[in-house]
Amino acid sequence: MFIRIAPADPGRVLAIVLAPQFSGHAVVDGWGLAPGSFATWDLHWPATREALLRSFRRHIVRSLSRFRPAVVVLGVPRFDDPASMALRGTAMRIAAAYGVPSVERLVTQARQLLLSCRRGSCDDALAEKVMEGFFPELSALRAGKQTIQRRYRRHAFEAAALAVHELVERAPLSAAAIAKDAAFAMGSFNAALTASARRHFPDNL
Repeated sequence: MFIRIAPADPGRVLAIVLAPQFSGHAVVDGWGLAPGSFATWDLHWPATREALLRSFRRHIVRSLSRFRPAVVVLGVPRFDDPASMALRGTAMRIAAAYGVPSVERLVTQARQLLLSCRRGSCDDALAEKVMEGFFPELSALRAGKQTIQRRYRRHAFEAAALAVHELVERAPLSAAAIAKDAAFAMGSFNAALTASARRHFPDNL
């Protein structure tokens, strides 16, 4: 069992799952989910592509300035499209301008980590694991479970799961610090955490 003590300087991960309509956003570090960071950006309403990109850039710049992440993770959905690709390219350029490295990760990697499969037994399976294993404070957002709310927040839960996945890879002690007991029994989380810790601390494990 890992000792759950947050490191002195935990890495901070900004994860975004981009889509032309509703983009998901979450920031995670060794202290948990950064306050105010779990969000859905509604990019559907601007009338023109130029207005959409301006809105999108404002969101990215505001997040980089407010949360000062160590890395930006851009989620690649199972069914990618040119519009989402273009948004990720824009996000990478903005992050680079702020001196923050960015990486692309498949959303299925986060699903494998928590579900051991690409799809769960229901549409809410990943969200349930994210809440149960890491961020129970998000349960209030699932009250009622209206279909429109589930779809609206789907990418935000995917972003939170991707942030946890990246934390496992980059800072396993931070990932262990924020994990609840249930997390160690789900998906491949425990195995991935152990493998990452061995890579980072080969002399201690």
